[in-house]
Amino acid sequence: MASLEVELRVSREEFQRIRQERRELEKRFYELEKLENTLRALRFRHLLEHRERLRRKLEEMKHHYEELIEFEKKAQRDKELLFEIRRKLSHENAEFRRELGVRMNEDRGET
Repeated sequence: MASLEVELRVSREEFQRIRQERRELEKRFYELEKLENTLRALRFRHLLEHRERLRRKLEEMKHHYEELIEFEKKAQRDKELLFEIRRKLSHENAEFRRELGVRMNEDRGET
């Protein structure tokens, strides 16, 4: 296969204009590349910050969950304690009523 070569002839001014346009295009591509790199860096930084916020939120949720579990355990212990106190008070009230009944009967002269 034979290669086909084409030769173009342009004036010096036209050649200078073509070179200037080429430099401007190269500059635009370079600027575009810089912008793309900046965008990638910003996106990466955003993802890192988002990950850190999520990590902190997860830690906060774990802490709140642990507090809730501890609160539930304490509430259960308090409930059991209150039931025990209520049982004892009920028993003591029954004893007091029985003693009061005996004393009232004694005061009336009943045995």
